[in-house]
Amino acid sequence: MIERDLCADVKMEEGYMRMSIEYSCDETRAKIQASIAKIEKDTGTYPSVIRRAINEHAGNFSVEFETEGIERDAGNFCEAVIKDLGIKNCGI
Repeated sequence: MIERDLCADVKMEEGYMRMSIEYSCDETRAKIQASIAKIEKDTGTYPSVIRRAINEHAGNFSVEFETEGIERDAGNFCEAVIKDLGIKNCGI
């Protein structure tokens, strides 16, 4: 399996939005965690956040929203995390 670092993917369905961000080292994992925490505090938005490990150093974070009535908040949250992490390209 090829490990990817700071690769983001956003999926949207009716009433649901998920952003996944992959990491391949402990440093990037910590950077993603810190960014999510910062944006939560800045926006007052608290999505479900799940961390999945592939091995002891690599995995991904899944940030999930039920977007009923908060599509803009969910989109703004994801955009802020992506910008904070300096991610330039994102799979959709």
